[in-house]
Amino acid sequence: MEEVRKLYEEGNYDQVVKAVKESEKNGSNDAEAYLLAGKAYYYKKKPKDSLKYLEKSLALGGNKKEIEFFMGKDYALMNKYEKAIEKLNEALSIDPNDSNVLLNIGVVYALMGDRQNARAFFEKTIQANPNEKKAWYNLGVTYFTEKDYEKAAECFRKSYDLDNNFYEALYNLVSSLCMKGDQDFEKYYQMLYEKDKKRAELLKKLCEREKKNRRFRLW
Repeated sequence: MEEVRKLYEEGNYDQVVKAVKESEKNGSNDAEAYLLAGKAYYYKKKPKDSLKYLEKSLALGGNKKEIEFFMGKDYALMNKYEKAIEKLNEALSIDPNDSNVLLNIGVVYALMGDRQNARAFFEKTIQANPNEKKAWYNLGVTYFTEKDYEKAAECFRKSYDLDNNFYEALYNLVSSLCMKGDQDFEKYYQMLYEKDKKRAELLKKLCEREKKNRRFRLW
């Protein structure tokens, strides 16, 4: 089992699956091993295989919260969003303050086009963990979609402050400041320019066109 854990921690997902299948052939039925195989399949983008092993882990008394969480992520990969929400809520019922679960529920609602619930769960994520950069970023996206550029900029700025290597947060912060006509635009534009001159120049042109009511897509 220790070998399987090590392989998983190293991100060697193919070998995790191989090792678990070999032990299964030899008559071993281990809840943690099945959970690791299920998670490995999730990261290999094979949700159906992932679900099969997660269900085996659950039947053997595996970590219910983690199993339900990854089942929810599997269903989201399969575009079965209602089922994904159901499973993620099962995980949330075990720990209502788990910021990772809250964040993923918000993401699924966003994928469903339900911005109101998405925003609510991103806000709950931030309440549970104010340093969750992805929650701030995703919250910013919901505000940007609604053309509330001031709130979007606040969220993207917070996300970027938490991680100065978070390029997309900086990119969308510059987008929001440009649309808002904010005095900080040039400051952050220069930061973006230093990281990606070509994309920065293109963003500036697109923003100016949008402000003149011409259509374009940021993402």
